[in-house]
Amino acid sequence: MAKKRVRRALSTATRYKMSLAKQGSKNPRYGIHLTDLQKKRISESMKRYWQSILP
Repeated sequence: MAKKRVRRALSTATRYKMSLAKQGSKNPRYGIHLTDLQKKRISESMKRYWQSILP
């Protein structure tokens, strides 16, 4: 049987530092724009998702 991974809780200061490390131009997605096709695919996917969970 595989061992369960136990993750220590991060302190507030550590979480803040991690947040600052990925803000603005340091974010991997910074400056990347979605194409119209990507936007349409996301839109259709979200429509199907919401139709499936709403009564």
